[in-house]
Amino acid sequence: MKYLLIVALVLSFVSCKKTSSDILPPVVTTDSFTVTVNNGYGGGKYKIGDTVHIFSTAYTDAQVFDKWSSSDVSLLNAFEEWHTWFIMPAKAVSFTGSVKSITPFTLQYEMIRGRDRMKPVYYYFPAGHKGFVYLLHGTGGNAANVANSFEFKQLYKDLVNDNFGIIITEAEEATTGIDANGDGKLRWGYSPFDSTTNVDYANIKIITDTFYNRGITNRTKLRYSAGMSNGGAFSASLSALFKYAAGVSYCAPSGTPVAQTSTTPFQFCMARFDNNDAVGPQGNADALTNSGTFTSRGICSKYFIKEHSPLYAERFARRGDITIAQSTAVFNELKSKGYLTSKNYFIGYSDAFVATYQSNPTAFPQLNSLNALQKLFVVEQIDLAVSDHQMYSDYNRATLKFLNKQCL
Repeated sequence: MKYLLIVALVLSFVSCKKTSSDILPPVVTTDSFTVTVNNGYGGGKYKIGDTVHIFSTAYTDAQVFDKWSSSDVSLLNAFEEWHTWFIMPAKAVSFTGSVKSITPFTLQYEMIRGRDRMKPVYYYFPAGHKGFVYLLHGTGGNAANVANSFEFKQLYKDLVNDNFGIIITEAEEATTGIDANGDGKLRWGYSPFDSTTNVDYANIKIITDTFYNRGITNRTKLRYSAGMSNGGAFSASLSALFKYAAGVSYCAPSGTPVAQTSTTPFQFCMARFDNNDAVGPQGNADALTNSGTFTSRGICSKYFIKEHSPLYAERFARRGDITIAQSTAVFNELKSKGYLTSKNYFIGYSDAFVATYQSNPTAFPQLNSLNALQKLFVVEQIDLAVSDHQMYSDYNRATLKFLNKQCL
């Protein structure tokens, strides 16, 4: 009996023992996929749910960015912007950037009589233009800064290509070098809110009338304004006073009183990590509130905020005067000295980096090999990647759409 019990137990064990065919293979979970970027940068391997930024290759003064193409283009935050982003899906994706040629143009420059004195004016009116846009500098800036700014140039290239005329002039305090209102800054003045006692509004009106009187443009053409920082706030007041078709502010909340009274559609383009003492997180929040105030009153308003993005090795070659090899060398120098995270986001703001460089330039041989203007461009591009207080071209097409259609 005991023998039979042992045999039964052995047979039971053998019959229940799993064969190799019964054992399921381990489940392999893929959490990363490849991004391919043609005619651009930002490709690589990313985890599902990562925020992925892609950037167009550099383009010339005779080109503008066209669009991103892909079967997955719907993933992109904005397929017509040279820099855009998306959330990584659970599959490999590929995007191709394209540029298109435009007819090159040169801004015309002359001194035009304002209310009290001659004013520097840069301008260009394409044949048959549908309207014209005043481009406005920030605190401490001037007309030449806007005309020569790489980021502003990307905007006015897009504007001219879309058949807008452009006019660039400067605040009266910038022309005279005198802080007339004693606020410690040289910039546009918002008040008094009229074109008789306020010299800045008066100058804009007189310069506009000068172009009317010459027959270069006419009063049937729609008027617009777009400005950076103090110029953005002035854009809000200027467009309200003269009842422009639309206005745009970059990196400025642009004033609660204007939002409560203006009938001019207005767009805000802010920077997520704006470190300017007049903006910062509160200014970004105020801009969003002001945009909502416009909307609640039935006036079209849009709000965009530029996010921070990783640096890429070729970023500093965007303007064309720094080679890709030089740009890569500067990028690698930043990386080796601990200024970039493992995902190539710049750590902190550029101020500390600039102070360290200035205290010992020879410690940065790659950056130090560049000329002064090239070094400034490197710092500007760092600020743009951080999403600090800088004019930017990342939402040019959003601005064009707003100027053309507002909220339609």
